Amino acid sequence: MPFLLAYVAVFGAALTASLIATPIARASARRWGVLDQPSHRKTHLDATPLLGGLAVYAAFWLAVLLDSRLEIAAPEVFLPAATRELGAIFLSTLTLMAMGFVDDKYKHSHGGVPPGVKLAGQLLAAAIALLGGLQLHVFGNQVADVALTVLWFIGISNGINFLDNMDGLSAGATAIAALFFALLAALHGQILVAAMGLALAGACFGFLRYNFNPATVFMGDAGTLFMGFLLAVIGLKLNGTGPAWWSFVLVAVVLALPIFDTSLVTAYRLLKGRHVAQGGTDHTSHRLVKLGLPRKRAVLVLYGASVASGSLALTMSQAGQGLTLVLMLPALAVALTAGLLLGRVET
Repeated sequence: MPFLLAYVAVFGAALTASLIATPIARASARRWGVLDQPSHRKTHLDATPLLGGLAVYAAFWLAVLLDSRLEIAAPEVFLPAATRELGAIFLSTLTLMAMGFVDDKYKHSHGGVPPGVKLAGQLLAAAIALLGGLQLHVFGNQVADVALTVLWFIGISNGINFLDNMDGLSAGATAIAALFFALLAALHGQILVAAMGLALAGACFGFLRYNFNPATVFMGDAGTLFMGFLLAVIGLKLNGTGPAWWSFVLVAVVLALPIFDTSLVTAYRLLKGRHVAQGGTDHTSHRLVKLGLPRKRAVLVLYGASVASGSLALTMSQAGQGLTLVLMLPALAVALTAGLLLGRVET
């Protein structure tokens, strides 16, 4: 019961802080001129404030601070190693948030942060996390595991950034994935990991009050990059029953939507001879709209896909490795079929 009350407190604190902070961030974006201007590949018709990610960032860390004060009825959770990791997470996400702020501020006037510099910033954030002890242990080989960890951080960060192409999509998908991470962590006794998932979910849900269609504020890169990084970190810390590779599979299933969308967009742009970092209307959501779905319904369909993938991961964690193949083969077949069909939709 103390754990449950603390979880509710952390989620409620993040939700409340985000509901209060988002209008402040929206007003600040207008004051500072950090606005997303309409263009041929945007759906909004008026300049819309960015920097909603600042509110999510502040709400998340406020809830984590509350978590550390409560100590979730378990002082042993906050050992020196956990404190060092939290410090690394804070510095890594602060780096990404600051870089995203600069990109949002100068995107329309000076082209924003060049892709190469943005990649360098993501590598710096990954290096800080690694130095703080945050690393995958999938292969049992240090070099291979470090390489996979860096690829994981950068891939999921950009995957959530890629999803930020329709009102409420990226924040909603992040909230759903964070909730499933929290549930999986709680089931395996990982108190701090569960609390971090709930803090991120609460902050995203509060932001969605203003970001769901029709949105009055956007996250911008200041939000999506650090949110994706947080999801990658929480997933990295998740320990299921069984070997490390099994936990990684569960985490990848929870994050199936951003992984699917990033893979689809990357493959499509490479086949078309376009730069992968170049923006466009070729994402999963855009293709669903092209098939006839209203934008709001397309976002809800992708919410459903996120819930389905999270539910599959939860089922797999309870069923064990023996039934994984039975569960995974149909899921992979559905994902592959969806990718092939959506890839044929002209954008």
